[in-house]
Amino acid sequence: MITNQIVYVLITPSTHQPEHAITRTEYTQARRMIRDNGRYALRWMSDEVFSVMDQLCTIQDQTDRLAERADIVAYCKRENIECNVRHTA
Repeated sequence: MITNQIVYVLITPSTHQPEHAITRTEYTQARRMIRDNGRYALRWMSDEVFSVMDQLCTIQDQTDRLAERADIVAYCKRENIECNVRHTA
C-alpha cells in the first residue's frame, strides 16, 4: 500500500495546470491541525499545504448543511421514503 501518494491537487483555473499538490500524509496532518485549532492552523502550514487546505476549507464553508439536510428530507417526502432527520447528517 502506498501511503505517500498525491491526494489533492490545486488547479489554476485560467491555465488548467496543477499549481500545488499535497500527499496523503500532509493532508491528514493538516486536517488534524484544522480540527484541533480551527482555521488559525492554516498559518502554521507550508505554502503548498496552505493553498490546498485553504481552498478545501473555503469550499466547505460555502455548503449550507441545513439547506442540504432540508433537500434530503424534501426528497424523501416526495418519494415516500421513510426518513429520520437525525440520520441525514
